[in-house]
Amino acid sequence: MPKPLPAPTLKPNQTKKPAAESTSDGILLGDKVWWNPTKLPNGHIAIIGASGSGKTQTLKAIAYELTRFIPSVRCIVIDFHGDQELPGEVCYPLNMESPYGINPLVIDLDTKGGGPSLQAIAVATILKKALVMGVNQEGLIIDILTTCYKQRGIIQDDPTTWRREPPTFADVREEIDSRIKSGCKESSKLTLKLAAMFEYGIFTRPQPSLDAQIIRFDLSALGKVPGLGAIAAEALIKQVMDAHRILGEIEGKIPRSYIFIDECKEAKDSKTLNLVFADGRKYGLGAAVGSQKRKDMSDDVIMNSSTKIILAVDQTEVKRIAKDFRFAEGLVGQLQPLEALVRMGSNGEKCKIKPFYERI
Repeated sequence: MPKPLPAPTLKPNQTKKPAAESTSDGILLGDKVWWNPTKLPNGHIAIIGASGSGKTQTLKAIAYELTRFIPSVRCIVIDFHGDQELPGEVCYPLNMESPYGINPLVIDLDTKGGGPSLQAIAVATILKKALVMGVNQEGLIIDILTTCYKQRGIIQDDPTTWRREPPTFADVREEIDSRIKSGCKESSKLTLKLAAMFEYGIFTRPQPSLDAQIIRFDLSALGKVPGLGAIAAEALIKQVMDAHRILGEIEGKIPRSYIFIDECKEAKDSKTLNLVFADGRKYGLGAAVGSQKRKDMSDDVIMNSSTKIILAVDQTEVKRIAKDFRFAEGLVGQLQPLEALVRMGSNGEKCKIKPFYERI
């Protein structure tokens, strides 16, 4: 029988920490509440808060302090609204005029679960969800992607070819046009589904390096076209997760990298984000996500986050959030802007968040 959950109560601040311990104790969230990913079962964070509650300021504060607390860590910010900028960042805006792009066709080099065939299936699954494709179109895009890989000399049965330059959606467009000229009616329908992707061009341009310590991908311009932001985010998350799996498991609890996502409703259906929350810890990959509504955050994200933060939420959200985050409804319903209920493991505390703008 599973152990019962602890009672939804607050842990009193029984002892004060000396000022000298502050820097080694972790990151100060606010008041006397400190967050340290190396002292928790995992470093993942789930934040819920309505507009104006301080959710964005909380996420930015954690991202800003994290590289100061763990100088070796890398932060990758997936920014759907264009308001997550941080000091010292390298920013890549993705829009019609940008020289930068994302290539969803970059291959997972893990010989146990990677290669062009599996990447084609993964990309087809992403497109099916984001662009609402049918089964026939999904099968067709898998065949087209597999053909594009073969045209580049990348073969599933020969892992030595997987490091060759992968195709982009420019190659995909050429292959679809070729099939249309050959009389394939399904290809004509498929090109209509992919028209916005081709028009924006972000999946045909060179992908920037992920080597900087703080990297922000500004996806705000993609919100004008349904599905594009979700496709770009999923491609990024998958590449980061694949790279960490190749590096292997870490020995301790010091993370290698963190992914930050505000307004994670765009990534709610991300299979890879759920995988990061389930398995990322052992590869040194953490994630911190925020959302205005509970329904926009997957059950896997909530379940696998050792740190859960509630800021002021809409009253219609109080009951469910109180249950899922294990706090009393009365406490959740009374929160004011920048007031937070923080649960780390079994311990719950209330604090006044110190926002990002007070830290710089």
